Amino acid sequence: MGAFFIRLFAPWRAGRFFERQEDFQQFLVRRNRFLNAVRVILFAVAAVGLILSYASDRKLYNYIAAGVLVVALGITLVISENEKQLPEELRQK
Repeated sequence: MGAFFIRLFAPWRAGRFFERQEDFQQFLVRRNRFLNAVRVILFAVAAVGLILSYASDRKLYNYIAAGVLVVALGITLVISENEKQLPEELRQK
């Protein structure tokens, strides 16, 4: 059960749960691609929230956009920690 949570929330520390280093690296690459897609969607949602806030003068959209940006920046930190574990040729450019 601990291996599941470490892979889910701290994948850069999950290397010991894989038999081969290549499997661990491929896991990180797949996870980074997925997280990057989620991050792009969150930035788009934040942009729409800011546009709606400007167009309608409602503060609620500002708060939604700020919350979404916090989550997107948290995902950015996870991606950067994952990137540190990868060899140079597997890192995103």
